[in-house]
Amino acid sequence: DQIKTLCDEAMEFGCATVCIPPAYVKPAADYVQGNLKLCTVIGFPNGYNTMASKIFETKDAVENGASEIDMVINVGLVKDRKWKELTEEIAGVKDDAYGHNAVAVSKRLLGAGAWGLAVACADEGIELREAGIAAPILVLGGAMNERIAGAEVAYDLAQAVGDAESLQLMANAARRAGKRALGHMKIDTGMSRIGARTDAEIDALLDKWRRCPGVEMQGLFSHLANADGDPEFTARQRARFIAACDQAAKAGFQPIRHLSASTGIALGSDYHFDAVRQGIVLYGAAVNGLFPGIAPAQTLTTRPVRFEWIEAGEPVGYGCTWRAKRRTRLMTLPVGYGDGYPRALGGKADVLIGGKRAPLVGRVCMDQMMADVTDIPEEELGGDAVLLGAQGDERITPDELAALAGTIPYEIMLGFGNRFVREVK
Repeated sequence: DQIKTLCDEAMEFGCATVCIPPAYVKPAADYVQGNLKLCTVIGFPNGYNTMASKIFETKDAVENGASEIDMVINVGLVKDRKWKELTEEIAGVKDDAYGHNAVAVSKRLLGAGAWGLAVACADEGIELREAGIAAPILVLGGAMNERIAGAEVAYDLAQAVGDAESLQLMANAARRAGKRALGHMKIDTGMSRIGARTDAEIDALLDKWRRCPGVEMQGLFSHLANADGDPEFTARQRARFIAACDQAAKAGFQPIRHLSASTGIALGSDYHFDAVRQGIVLYGAAVNGLFPGIAPAQTLTTRPVRFEWIEAGEPVGYGCTWRAKRRTRLMTLPVGYGDGYPRALGGKADVLIGGKRAPLVGRVCMDQMMADVTDIPEEELGGDAVLLGAQGDERITPDELAALAGTIPYEIMLGFGNRFVREVK
């Protein structure tokens, strides 16, 4: 109804262009009998289709050939180099699979051999269940109440349990539903975030768990705080985890034990136990060079909306922070910090066009950015521009952008918003 009202008002005022979310384009176009042209920024040429111009891809070698290195191949690279043969794989797909599309990615990773999945909250797990995914799903977050516990039991989601209150909520939900609840006991070995911390707290939680037969201890886990930066502290975390596992065994529990995420995997088999939680490494971040051969799964592309020459001395962008030192050809792209592209990359990062690097100049705007393409031949300026991914012999990685923005590759991958159409190939 809101879309119809918007179209009615647009036609009443004689507008030739209406800006609406891509998902509503077809029904809106039908409603105005084909007179609607999609545009997201004033000044775009008639018929400019942002659905085709902004593509966020997760490439898959099964469909694109063995020459493509993707997240499925990344699973194999990590396992071949770093894992014990019998270690299970728990694939991290929280936060929409690090911005890649959780449902599609989960199905691909399970098909590639993952035992289970890890999400941040119950809603993420429910989305996967409703998409037909039956594999084990672990909810890593600590936020709990009766509604959440009930939903987790109903959808067979395993909850991270690090305190007696959370365990009681799961036990109550299991009793009300008349079915088993699942939990992974969380041990705080040094992250100081959630979990049972001291020997006394661990023993008390184990004692209570013995009195909650409706909650199966499917797993026992912890998380390494600085696996790639402090080997002594990491070794102490491992020792504390082993002690907690021993306490659980003496109490009669035999859960799946898992300690390591991406950086911990690189430490070798002593840190693998029964399962590992692959996270960002699946999506192609090199993780400080720990995984050579890993390639990013994401490609972010857009279509230029203007090429224009400016003269030496002319400014570009808000604040006039950049001025041309020579006659300069600018390329304007319809992407900005409103789309999740970091504003901090203005004047620092490159984009790819025609297989060559073009430096961003001036500040990144909310919805647009400008790049210097003076040195790129005219015949190479057609087609898409690549903000993240490969084109020709060049590649822009999340690690590269993160270093320039003063952040981490996780934030780069997760930052791109819903104005980008996500295509999984």
